[in-house]
Formats: sequence, structure tokens, C-alpha cells
Amino acid sequence: MEPPPPLEQPPRPRSHTVTTTSSSFTANLSASSSTLAYDREFLRTPPGLLMVAEIILGLLVWTLIAGTEYFLYPAFGWVMFVAVFYWVLTVFFLIIYMTMTYTRIPQVPWTTVVNTSAHCCFGFAGL
Repeated sequence: MEPPPPLEQPPRPRSHTVTTTSSSFTANLSASSSTLAYDREFLRTPPGLLMVAEIILGLLVWTLIAGTEYFLYPAFGWVMFVAVFYWVLTVFFLIIYMTMTYTRIPQVPWTTVVNTSAHCCFGFAGL
């Protein structure tokens, strides 16, 4: 016996509906990539150039202080601490400004915090 011939079905009309889906993972991925912004032009601005000059001169200052016998005099130890601390802080702020992290934390008055703390430490170092 032969099997019966297949029944031909009429072609179905095509649907014009397009279905798209998105996952929350891709939304989170695109949001997290914006946190890795890098401002290459910052070093060409006057604040960026001043910060680079401050890093170079600060490195020179604390290496010159370290070349003396600062550990014999307590005042030189404090000056050494202030010089190294603010050199490291300047490098830290250079990274913050180049990665534009300061735009993510607008509640912190960055300029006031840095200037006030530098004024206090350098003022005590000058006494």
C-alpha cells in the first residue's frame, strides 16, 4: 500500500508585526560604560596644564626635602608630610578630572575641600 498523497495547504499570509526584546543586562551594560568616560582634552586646558605643572614641581619639592635630614627636625617632617600628601592628592585629582568622576558626585564642593585643607596644612607648616 502506498501512503496517501500529502494535502496541500494554502500559503499563509505574512504578518507585518515585528517583535523585539531587550534584556536588562544590555541596559545596565550601556549605563555602566558611561562611567568610564575619559577626557583627553583636559590636559590641554589651563587647569590641566597647571595640574601637570603642580605634579612636576611637587615631585621636585618632596624629593628635595627627602634629600635633607628632615627626620632630625620635627618641622621638616611636617613639611615632608604636607608635600608628599598634597602631591599624591594632586595625582588623585588629576585622575578624577581626567575620568570626569567629579560629574558623578556633584554634592561634594571639590574646590572648597581641596583649597581649605591645603590652606590649613600649609599654614601650619609655615608656623
